[in-house]
Amino acid sequence: MILEGIFYSKYMLLPDYSGNMYAYDYLTCTEKKTWSTDSISPQYSYFAEGNDGSIYYTKLDQSTSNYKIYNYNFTTNNEGIKFTITKTNTGFFDGCYDSTTDIYWLIRNTDGGNLYLYKKNAEGASEEEYNTGITQNSFGNCAVRGENLYYSFDNSIEYATFDYASGTTEVKAKKTLADFGVSGTITDMAVLEDGTVAVLVRSVGVGTETEGFGNMSLKDKGTVYSRGALVLLSSDLSTYEVYGWKDSSREIRATGKDTQTGTLTEWTSITAYIPEYEERNSHFYGPVKIVAIRPKELVIADCGANFVLPDYDGKKNGKRNGKMYAHNRLMTVNLRNFAIGCKKEFSESELKFKDLMISGGSTDSYTIQASSSYNACEGEK
Repeated sequence: MILEGIFYSKYMLLPDYSGNMYAYDYLTCTEKKTWSTDSISPQYSYFAEGNDGSIYYTKLDQSTSNYKIYNYNFTTNNEGIKFTITKTNTGFFDGCYDSTTDIYWLIRNTDGGNLYLYKKNAEGASEEEYNTGITQNSFGNCAVRGENLYYSFDNSIEYATFDYASGTTEVKAKKTLADFGVSGTITDMAVLEDGTVAVLVRSVGVGTETEGFGNMSLKDKGTVYSRGALVLLSSDLSTYEVYGWKDSSREIRATGKDTQTGTLTEWTSITAYIPEYEERNSHFYGPVKIVAIRPKELVIADCGANFVLPDYDGKKNGKRNGKMYAHNRLMTVNLRNFAIGCKKEFSESELKFKDLMISGGSTDSYTIQASSSYNACEGEK
């Protein structure tokens, strides 16, 4: 049972594929503020909402290669620098907020793979650095709750306790995605009010379960993945539940004739690990980030795709093109009955969490372009 604590998100902090961040009001789903990214201005990353509803985030000062931690207050419309990490831009990979201690952490992986934590307590004081001694070649995400540390690497999640006074770390437990019966990439994690650890798993790709489609080719009878899961674990990782995972594959076939025409290769079928249409509001297409935490609900940015192969006889899809229908959705998970629902679907012109694009086949007649004409919440148009 998820306990109802003091902390709850007033906003939804949404990333897009270019690295921009958006704050949306939780109740109205309207945009409140945008933090934009470009190749000249400082980079924005590692957003988190504090107990008072203000937004913590980092900017990379490109002149010094140091990270500056900012705090934006919607009530006063005030933005200020909280503190600066006086380290060069090496190995920073995540930022998180601990509502129980009211501390924003910036996490760094450096010096041979050690995990460092940085915080500031008093206004104007320099940052405090903690070397946990935890070593991995590459970290993915991290979450902090008091002395409990949770971090991902490769396809694994580890739980450790860290004594800040003595600098002593004790690894308590480790789990892999295979232990949960899921596969893909860990994209985000957070600790909820009762200590439950929420982990997002994204399984999106062609041929292999990569983080995205990129420029991969979809061959005849290829395999496409667009699925994901929310894994809720106990604080010691001893028990878990999986929600929204598409476990079985299905075949997507072209309509009309099933033959070869000249030198043109016609797609006849693909194997798809993609939710059925009737599963659209109970399964994920590819969760990216936990964007809000409420006492009774999680809100998750979900991004993936569906595919339709051509109608060769009727040529309904133009020059025998297949089509890819992209989804950019805010999904809710009820923390009482764990039902999954859709809070909002964005058109691609409005907001894209991932830039989905794929091409395949022997000629450009078989290029699949992203399309927003399919609405997972309202049905196919």
